[in-house]
Amino acid sequence: MTSIIMIILSTNDIGNGGVKSIADALKGNTSLTSLNLSTNEIGNGGAKSLADALKVNTTLASLNLKENQIGNEGATFLANALKVNTSLASLNLRYTQISDEGAKSLADALEANTSLTELSVPANVHSGIIGKIKARILSTRRTQKRKFLEALKSDEKAPLNRSRLMFVGQGKAGKSATVRSLLGKGFNPDWDSTIGADISERMTSSATSKWRNPDDLKGDFTSRFAARLMVAHSNTRNRPNAKATAQVGKTKEKTNLVLPSHINKMLNEEAINDSTKTTNATVSNDPESARIRNVQHNESSSGRIRPSLKNTSVQVKQEPNDEIVREFEEKLFLDAKRDVNSLTLSLWDFGGQQVFYAMHHIFLTQSGVYILLFDMRELLEPTKREEASKYLLFWLRSVKLHAPKASLILTGTFLADVGERENLRTVDIILRELIKATFSQIVPNIDESFIYFPIDNKEGLGIDKLRGIVEESARNDDGVFENVSIRWMAFLDKIYSERDKVSYLTLSRDIRDIGLEVGISNSIEQEAALALFHERGLLIHLTSTAILKDIVVINPQWLVDALGKIICDGNLHIDKDEFKRVGLEEDRKRTFEKGLASRDFLEYVWKGSQVDFFLDLMQRTMLLSKWIFSKNELYLIPSLLEDYLVEKETIKGRRCVIDFSNNFLPIGVFQRLLCLCVAHSVRGNENESDHNELIMEPSLHKNYATIEFEPGFKVHLLQDEEAQTITIFVRNDEFAGKCLRIVQAMLRKVNHDVMGSGLHWDIYLENGVTKELMCFREAQKEKLPPWFSTTESEHLIETSVISLAENVDLLRFLESL
Repeated sequence: MTSIIMIILSTNDIGNGGVKSIADALKGNTSLTSLNLSTNEIGNGGAKSLADALKVNTTLASLNLKENQIGNEGATFLANALKVNTSLASLNLRYTQISDEGAKSLADALEANTSLTELSVPANVHSGIIGKIKARILSTRRTQKRKFLEALKSDEKAPLNRSRLMFVGQGKAGKSATVRSLLGKGFNPDWDSTIGADISERMTSSATSKWRNPDDLKGDFTSRFAARLMVAHSNTRNRPNAKATAQVGKTKEKTNLVLPSHINKMLNEEAINDSTKTTNATVSNDPESARIRNVQHNESSSGRIRPSLKNTSVQVKQEPNDEIVREFEEKLFLDAKRDVNSLTLSLWDFGGQQVFYAMHHIFLTQSGVYILLFDMRELLEPTKREEASKYLLFWLRSVKLHAPKASLILTGTFLADVGERENLRTVDIILRELIKATFSQIVPNIDESFIYFPIDNKEGLGIDKLRGIVEESARNDDGVFENVSIRWMAFLDKIYSERDKVSYLTLSRDIRDIGLEVGISNSIEQEAALALFHERGLLIHLTSTAILKDIVVINPQWLVDALGKIICDGNLHIDKDEFKRVGLEEDRKRTFEKGLASRDFLEYVWKGSQVDFFLDLMQRTMLLSKWIFSKNELYLIPSLLEDYLVEKETIKGRRCVIDFSNNFLPIGVFQRLLCLCVAHSVRGNENESDHNELIMEPSLHKNYATIEFEPGFKVHLLQDEEAQTITIFVRNDEFAGKCLRIVQAMLRKVNHDVMGSGLHWDIYLENGVTKELMCFREAQKEKLPPWFSTTESEHLIETSVISLAENVDLLRFLESL
């Protein structure tokens, strides 16, 4: 029963025996919020069982016992439970055998109860008792709303309770199918391959519960956060060891917080005023039972108390309506009770084709949970094992590069095809040999003594276990429970209010103004909030340079989709016939065969919307570079290059070997280095009066390039994936030192702007006399020619160029070269 939030069992003749089993389950349940047991022949014994459960249950918010055989004794049992229960908000006892004696017990219990806001009793209860119940219910409602408004006006802090899940791995490993399985969706063998990444949101209330659609993006964060603060305070008093609520309330003070307009309206109208407002009652016939109307609602809701005398009902004169008060009165507070310990998960399903890998680096975050999926069949097949291991190792190293402290869950798919336990052990042995002791962040499968979790999406095997371990890993991240202030929620609400109009905002203008509006004038605090929202998957805020930092993407899927329309598999993700029909067949071929996209092609795939924005962003993240070696307006996208250079022995020139083998050379580094080299060559071309004759057009392959930076300054770049090296060949010794400085600066730029400064490499330089390679430090110490200058002035130039690689806009960086 731990995965269900609502149960309706009305008219099932459950009786006292059946309800005792339900009550016993309720004692340990942490997810159920609504239980309907109406018309089930439940008597006083059943009421006692339920009362015992209510004394310890902290999540049930609504209990319907209408039309049962519960009498005064049962009412007394329930009344005693209400004295200690802090979660129940609605209790329906209409059409039971309770009379004045039992109703009086319930009325007396409300003096101690602080959560019940709806109570229905039979119509024959004396009006004096009805009046006492009514007064207490109204008092509880007003107290709750007053505390809610106080929470809104304070700067109290609580955890955001939000994590980010990133599903990565080789194409066809079953990432999307696994995400669907975790979301409770059926297996679909025809599901399309993920392009770029798919982003979705889910919420979970306990480590074994199903994930459900969250309400966060439908309502405002601020009021939900304030309601959760209230509930958390109550739960902390009763469960001080609860991790998600233990930090609540450590900072509480009145501030000059400027709330969104709809909340300010409510505060200004002073909807809550216990001391001055009086209740005026009118009488109308109602033969059904007794009810008090919701103070804030224009229409009545079922299950409320109707103080009845001679089959009459009492209606409370309504106070002014307000959007937030209405929401709070009904759904908001009940949802807060349900979700006080919940966790919202932002799921990022990254496309598995290699072409996407260069793009993924800008979306991977330091925190969250990484789920690395692989096809166990390929590890068990000797002819495919090497290739599968290569991809596994790539992703293991990528996760360690970007998020060395984040939890990493290895997940093997196609369990039903693998079958025997011995095969699972073989997979485990292969993985352990591959991983050795270098990836301590891997979450072990303790139950099966594996370092991975085997699943099958088609048959549903292992899914519940994986779901539980994913959530457990997310909850073990202390950052998930880092306290944030309620004004940060108002900040987020105001940012999200712009999503219907735009997909990105500027930090210098839009975000600063929003911060001032909600009372966050300090730019440091604004940027700290944005950093948290970025890590939790709410928006995208890249901060490596001042210009990138000024862009705040408030709709992440919009950006991912836009990039995925260009950086994708031209054979798998592109409709070739479509481009024939619109006259862009040659543009398509040039894009996906030579990595050169025309402006017309880009305008078409982006539907003419925000084209300049996307071009600028891709240039600044080094995914794209201008290409001026043609009469047409073209752009180089190195990750789309397909042809490999095979005859490497023919390359000539002085060698500079950049060795990543002691660490890792991710896919995307060489491509970004090509972007920077071409951009540098383009600038050299633009500075020449007759550039097409002076500087040659670059020759580009997937693993090799020949590029001329300036007349006579020609370099060759060669990537060796197996050796994990990039070798630079300089044809003219006169430019060797300058080439070394430029390449060093470019690598530092890539490392700082995209790789989180996680790359590490060694440099070896060729001795012009012996032809042997010498390590950088030794070569520098000996001032090995032609790589190092003997003059101090040139040494200072070297240092300044390299240091400019970090925290500098791309254009200024290129100018410095």
